[in-house]
Amino acid sequence: MRFGIVTFPGSNCDYDAYQAVVEQLGEEAVYLWHKDHDLQKSDVIVLPGGFSYGDYLRAGAIARFSPVMQDVVAFAKRGGPVHGSRSSVSAVEAATPSTAWWPRDSTASNS
Repeated sequence: MRFGIVTFPGSNCDYDAYQAVVEQLGEEAVYLWHKDHDLQKSDVIVLPGGFSYGDYLRAGAIARFSPVMQDVVAFAKRGGPVHGSRSSVSAVEAATPSTAWWPRDSTASNS
């Protein structure tokens, strides 16, 4: 199985996600730069959180404008698994507000 780890400028958990996939799961992983349109034949997409600018800037919501997100959304709509953690959850929600492939956390605050 091949995992694609999306990397944004200022994200700081992409290396951790890569290491977890390779060392703990024993699977192949590739970095996917946010400006690219190539998911490099990934079977699973990981949107790591931890934007160094802080969540108050809504970096995840801004990330939805990155070119790779068009491909991530299309991948997800075809049934491909997408894992978002921490602040990247808002990137997934912002990119696909009208789709049902991402479960919302009913306990989360939007303030």
